[in-house]
Order: sequence, then C-alpha cells, then structure tokens
Amino acid sequence: MRDATGGGMRRLFTSASNLSARHPVALGVSAVFGLSLLLRWLFLQAAPDRTWPFSIFFYGDARFFHAYAVDLARGHEGPAALPYHPPLFPWLLGLLYRVLGMPRGDASPYKLALATLNAATVAFTWWWWRRLLGTGWSLLGAALFAGSFGWLVLSTTYSNEVLYALFLSATCALMLQHRAAPSGWSAVLLGVVMGLGALTRAEHLYLWPFLLAWAWRQRGETAVRTLAPRWGVAMLVTALVLAPWAAHNARVLRELNVRTPHLEPLPVLAPITVYGPINFAMANHARATGGFTPDSVNQVGQEGFLDVTNPAQRHLLLHGYAEGLAWMGDHPLDAARLAWAKLDRWLDGLQLGWGTTNWPSGLSGARPPVDVFVPEGAWLKWPLTLLLLAGAALSLRPAWRDYGLFTAVLLHRALITVAFFGYTRGLLAIFPVLLPLLLLPFIVLTARAPANAWARRLPAIAAAALLVLWVEAGALARSAPRRFIASGSTDRASGKLIQDDWVSIQPD
Repeated sequence: MRDATGGGMRRLFTSASNLSARHPVALGVSAVFGLSLLLRWLFLQAAPDRTWPFSIFFYGDARFFHAYAVDLARGHEGPAALPYHPPLFPWLLGLLYRVLGMPRGDASPYKLALATLNAATVAFTWWWWRRLLGTGWSLLGAALFAGSFGWLVLSTTYSNEVLYALFLSATCALMLQHRAAPSGWSAVLLGVVMGLGALTRAEHLYLWPFLLAWAWRQRGETAVRTLAPRWGVAMLVTALVLAPWAAHNARVLRELNVRTPHLEPLPVLAPITVYGPINFAMANHARATGGFTPDSVNQVGQEGFLDVTNPAQRHLLLHGYAEGLAWMGDHPLDAARLAWAKLDRWLDGLQLGWGTTNWPSGLSGARPPVDVFVPEGAWLKWPLTLLLLAGAALSLRPAWRDYGLFTAVLLHRALITVAFFGYTRGLLAIFPVLLPLLLLPFIVLTARAPANAWARRLPAIAAAALLVLWVEAGALARSAPRRFIASGSTDRASGKLIQDDWVSIQPD
C-alpha cells in the first residue's frame, strides 16, 4: 500500500511538472488569479464592513450606484434625470443584482464578485506585463498589485475603479501588441475597449491623443497614409460604442429643456456625462482645497443635490469652464498653488501600503470626501514619487521607449487631476501603468549586471517575500473582525456620520 501510494504521488508530481512545462503561462495566470482572489476573500473575512454596500475606508458613490442598480434590476425607469455619472459600473452592479438576487441586507456576494473581477484584472495584467518586464519582474508587479491595500479596499466595495482598471489594462495590452498601428480586428477591439472605458470613467475618452502620440513615436518608416485609416477605424468604433448612450442623453436633455422653458437650454450633445463644466467650476475657485469640495453647489441651495431647475446650478452646468478659467486668470498664483494641492492629493495614492494591515503605513488616518482612506504620517509617498519620476524619465530613452506608453497615460491622468479634483483613488486606478514605471529603474540597474546571480534573483526573492501578506491575512481572517473608530461631521437631524465629508479612522 505504501509503495502504491508513493508511486501515485510521484505520478501526480510528474504530471504537474509536465503540465507546468507545457503550459507555463496558463499556470502563471491561474496562480496569480487564485492568489489575488484568496487575498481579497481573506481581507473581506477580517473586515467589519463585509456586509455593507460600502467600506469604512471608501464610500465614494456607493449610494448612487446601489440605487441605480436596484432600479435596473427591477426594470424601473424613473423620470428623466441629469446624466451625471458614467453608466457602465451601475449597469454591471444591476446585472449582479439580477444574477445573484436583490440585496437582502448583505452585500458580501456582490463584493466577492467584484473582488473576482479585480483578481482577474491582476492576472490579465500579469499576462501582458511578462512580455515587456520579463517573468520575474512581472511576478513582482503582480504581487504588488494583488497585495496593494488600496486595491484590497477598492476591489471589495462598490467602486467603478474596479471595472476601469480592467479597461485601462486592456487598452495598454492592445497598444503594446500593435504599437505603430492596430490591424483589422484589433482596431475594432481597441475601439470597443476605449468606448467601454469611457463609459466607466469619462476621462478615458481623452486618452486617445496620448495613445496616438506614443504610436507616432513607434511608427518607424510606416507611411501616414497607411496608419491613418487603421487608427480612424479604432476611433470610429469608439464613437459607435458611445452612440446609444449619447442618444439616450440627448433624449433626456431635450426632455429637461422642455420642462424648463424659462431657463437657458442645456446642450443635447453629451456622449457620456454633463459633469465636465460644473466639476471644473467646483474644482477651481477661491475655497477649493484640491480634493472634492461641493461648496459651489451647496452655496446655491438644494443641500448638495443637483437640480436643473435651480438657475445658479444651471449656470454652472452650462458655463462652469468659463467660471473656473476666469478665476484662474484673475488669481494665477492661487491657481498654481491649487494645482500643486491637487497633485499632492493624487500622489497620496503612493502613501498606501500593502496587505490587510496596510504595511508599513498603518490604519490610522482619514478618508477624504468621495475618496479612499489616506494613512497619516506615512513616509512612502516621496521616495516612491522620485522612483516614479525616474521611471518616467528612463521611458523616454530609446532602449525603453515601450514604457513610454505608461508615461503617456501617467501624464494624461496628471493633467486631468490638475484640471479637476485630486483623488487618491485616481492614482490607484492607473496601477497597470504605475507599477511598471516604479519597477523600471530596478530593471535598468539589474540589466547592467546580467552575470550577477542576486540581480537575476531579486524579483523572485521580492515576490516570495510578499507572500507573507497572505499569511498575515489568513491569521487575521481566523480572528474576530477588526474594529475601527470613525469620527467626523454628523447630520443634525439623524445624528449619523456624514459619509461625504472628512471621516477620521482609527483602529479600536
């Protein structure tokens, strides 16, 4: 019996070894996905908010997403409402409500579904990273992505960044695969991905000029007349993906104009949302802080809710860009300080650490309005910022110009941040391009010492060290859920915490 058992085990290991040799990439994708999902599941088990539709560490637009998804799942269509949010994430949530059943006081099934989507994004990102970074460095990047505390939070709550990271990752994968120009079906696929990404986060649409600029640098001697039709097809497909939602918005805006004939009409052309002008005005004024501040809306009434019948709010919906630019022109020094404050808030995404305890930054800090938790007194931010700038600079060199795609996306996001709000979650959303740039300086250094055994083994050693995060998460999941003390402004009527304001968070 012992020999038979031993022979069976040897055959099992031999089969596993043969499978690994024949399908190493499939095995790697499966391992990255499984480990990423396991860590997210363990994180949920240790979280006191696992049944809530939002997280202690991130509230965001959870209330809107839930209400919209409930209406979709029930087949209800209310009166025409201003198209303020991109629709794709609430559509996904509504689909989950249909498939998994309507919420009954426990949001954990939907959170686990979103965690699964994000684990798949990590695995997919590793799949195309390995072609550029190599197996070792891509595994380290995947471990950093999977173990990121910010992503453990975002992937286990109602956050449209979960969906957006997938589309950004797919955009970069397609661009790197075709570089100078997509061919045939790849142009169609890129157009679809860009359209879906824009329906998740509207600013993704304005990534097109940055992608084309990078592709222009990659074109070599290919003639413009050869490239132009291919890129034209991709952008046309993006427009076709957006067309049904744009038609819906046009119908809604016409109806709103009919209901308010005494007010200046709203433009009916809105491919995704109408929030550009009013957000720009809210982001650029004398009392702006760099993050989300609804003062420009609150001061004209409606207790923070948009109302197209309110003349002051209507003015910002129509002329918000002019209002914001006028203030910037009149106060250039204040505008420059505000731009830096926005970037500073955005770079707070580098303060977040790894694992369920947010090592080494800790779990004491604050949650800004409509943003993710930021730890207090963290030291990671500026060293990682310098490393990121070094990676971006190296990507401009001919030997590493493929990484220039990541720098183009980073620049796009930085400009969006300067124009609008500084969101910590905005930096987390671009992890598929952020991590390769952070790793690039190390890749360059180790490439110069190919004979050094430690240089070759560094990424594998670092990735293995990060597995401690999974052990830590397992230990915490076996204990009682952790407790936290949240404090901040409260509603006068109900006495409840105002979730859209600053909230201080401390471990209990």
